[in-house]
Order: sequence, then structure tokens, then C-alpha cells
Amino acid sequence: MVKVYDRTWRRFLFLFVCLFISILLMIGCQKVEKESGLQPETMHSKTLHKETIPPSYAGFNVRAPIQMERGQFNTVSGWLNNETIIYVTNIGLGSNVYTYHIFTGESKLIYESEAPVASVYTSPSGKRILVYTVPTTYEGVISILDQDGKEIMTERLEVFDLTIEWNPYDENLLLISSFKENWDFSTFQLNIDEKKLVEVQLKEPFAYWVAKDELIYLDWSIQDPSLFAPLMKKSIFKTDEKKVLDDIFHVKTIKGIIMTITVTSDKMGEAKYSFQSNDFRKLADFSIPHLTRFSDWLVPYFDFDERNHFYSFQPLFSTDADTYTEGFQLFSFDLVKGEKTAIFEVLQNEPLSCSPNGKHCLYGFYFEKLINVDTKQMIQLVKE
Repeated sequence: MVKVYDRTWRRFLFLFVCLFISILLMIGCQKVEKESGLQPETMHSKTLHKETIPPSYAGFNVRAPIQMERGQFNTVSGWLNNETIIYVTNIGLGSNVYTYHIFTGESKLIYESEAPVASVYTSPSGKRILVYTVPTTYEGVISILDQDGKEIMTERLEVFDLTIEWNPYDENLLLISSFKENWDFSTFQLNIDEKKLVEVQLKEPFAYWVAKDELIYLDWSIQDPSLFAPLMKKSIFKTDEKKVLDDIFHVKTIKGIIMTITVTSDKMGEAKYSFQSNDFRKLADFSIPHLTRFSDWLVPYFDFDERNHFYSFQPLFSTDADTYTEGFQLFSFDLVKGEKTAIFEVLQNEPLSCSPNGKHCLYGFYFEKLINVDTKQMIQLVKE
């Protein structure tokens, strides 16, 4: 009886020790899982996942870099809508134009040209696309497409360079200023529906829409050069004009909004940005440091979205542009709330194009980078 009891007690003791060790091991495993936030098998798969997708793309849900269908990358041109951009590749002496869905990674060829594509512009709604090609140095061809790439019209110009201002109040109309090699210019209104190009008499080549048939421009004096100019308003096909503001350095418009930049005499180290409705009612303003150049001030790159947010860069302090090396803060400004928000503390002053909803911005001289405004992250859209 004693031997049986002793054997049973030892077996019980052995089982108790094994159970105790198992409990300790389970507690240890749970602690590791809790600290890492991962199950053992998930830890392994997560590591493989990180090796597959570059860490800089975390949280983006963007398919990048773009896999070029044909040819060599030329440039990204801008936004067609909140999810689709347009990019251009070079094919021999010609070019191809593609749309690219940033979340699915789908590329679609919408235009082929035997001549180089110099630039691509989209209408404010994204429903129409202008492709500007240059068959020769002194000749340009404007092709208007719908958003699927179907050609609506073409127009050939004798031109060395040109600028485009799409009418946000009537997307059937565009203002086109064409330059010769000596920078003499002619200005035209292009009517897409009527397929007509009509010359417009303007003193300055850079004019901006404030209504379907009204423009504003800065009236720079050749006889009396100045850092500032009066802001003038006129009907597009009439000769009468009206001064609406004095001492403006820079102007830009979008639908319903006029932005002006000036410098006040008591704060020469600051640029004052003012935002007004298209009937010149004040909406908001702010001031930032600016950089001086030989004959004027540097205007950093900027853009707007459809939510009345303004995006731009500002230097950290005022000084000479040629000696400034400290980088620029990228910020957004809410025109309704009057609130300014930093997105990146230090970037270079490079071109910027933001999606209509303001969630992403293309950035860089070829728009080769993409910024997530909410997460304040940036990725490469194109392989370097």
C-alpha cells in the first residue's frame, strides 16, 4: 500500500510540475504577443510583407511607382480627378499621354503624338484635356480631348511658347497667349464648341478670368518700371477697363476667388496674401516672410483645391533669394476658417498640384512625388 501511494504521489508531483511549466510558458508567450501586438505566425508573414512593400508607402494605399507602359518617362501633368493623374512618356520623337489611377495602378493610353508633347492642361472639372504639341521650334498644335481621349478639335499656331487660362465659369472657353521668340505676344479666346480662335486685344499677356466674359490683369508700365502695378478689370471683347486695386505685385484667380500679393511699406520683409470674392469682397489674408531677388520678390509655388484651401511654401525668414538655403515650410490655408496648417517643415520650393479634394498633392519639377496631406507623408511616383 505504501509503495502504490508513493508512486501515485510522484506521478501527481510530476504532472503538477509539467502543468506549472506549461503555464509559465503560456504566460511568457502571451507577454511576447502583447508587447509585439502580433501572433507568432503573423510576425513572420508581416516581416515578409514589409520586404515586399517599401516602408515609405505605409498608409498610402497608392500603387507606386508607376509602371511605364511604353517609352521613357517625361512628366506627370496634373489631376484629372481625385484618383486619376495624367502622365507623358517619350516614344522616339513623339509622345504618349496616359491616365493613371493612383489606387488601382491602372494606366490607360488616351493620346498618341508623332511630335513631342510640351504640356498637358485639364479643365477645372477634368472633363476636357488640352494637349500642346510642338512639331517644330516655331509651331505649336493645340488638341482638345474629352476625358477618355477622344479628339474634339485641333488648332495650329505659329508660336514659340504659350500660356493657357481655362475659363472656370464656362469650360468651353480658354484664353491663350502665344509668344514669339522675341517675346512679342498675341492673345486669343478659343471657343471649343464653335471651334473658333478669336484674337483679343490685351495690354498684358497674363490675364485671369473673373466671370464668363471678364478678365483682370496687372497693368505694368514700360515707361515707369515699378515693383507694383494697378489691377485692372475689363470685358474680354470691349476696350473699356477699370482700375480695381492699387500696388499689386502678383495675382491669380480660381472660380469665385481672387488672390493678390503685395508688400506694405511698414513691413517690407513680408508678403501679404489677400483673398477676395470675384466681386472684390474680402475673404481672408495672411503675411509670410519672403525672399528678395534682383528686381522683385520670389513668389513660391502654390495651388488651390475645391474646398477653398490654398497650398504654398514659405521661407523661414526674409533675406536674399540667392543666399537662402534653409528650405521652405509647406502649408495649407483654409480661406473660410482663416486657419493656417503646416504640412512639411522643410522642403524645397518646387511646383505643386493638389487633387480637387485636397487629400493629395503632386510635387516636384516633374510632379514625380506624391504627398498625402492628411498623414503628411511623401512617396516617389516614378523610379528615380
